Amino acid sequence: MVHILIWRFKKPPREMMWLVVIFILLPGIIYFGIVLSSLFSSSRQSCFAHPDIINRILTFIWHSALSSAYIMTYPPIQAGCPSLKIMLAIYSSRTAGMTIKDIERIFPEDTLFSDRFDDLIEDGLISWKYDAWGITGTGRLLARIFLTYRRLLKLPIGEG
Repeated sequence: MVHILIWRFKKPPREMMWLVVIFILLPGIIYFGIVLSSLFSSSRQSCFAHPDIINRILTFIWHSALSSAYIMTYPPIQAGCPSLKIMLAIYSSRTAGMTIKDIERIFPEDTLFSDRFDDLIEDGLISWKYDAWGITGTGRLLARIFLTYRRLLKLPIGEG
């Protein structure tokens, strides 16, 4: 709800950063506060002997996994995934179908490239320095996360 309300009111710059704040940092602070209050309010048991604390930690892990999946799918959805646009265009054409030329008219080349580039710049993932494009610290971190994820799934690096 927080995400929808903020984006309806005013879509912020650096959307990816705000998604992490809304879906990971704020809930993490809340969960951490709840766990701490449970620790101080419970008897002098070990913190892991208290089932509520374990449940809250597991709940935060579950929440983080779902939030991470949402954050990873957000860029293609908000950018207008080309595969989805093609599918919707063909669906809209009903029985008439579409030719390759019809589909090419949906995607001007500059739009496909420049819009994605603008998103990367706005999110602070790439920058222009010394007459060349470079990756920022945030971009490097995000790339490492995706590369690690792909390695865990045994998927080839750099492919869709």
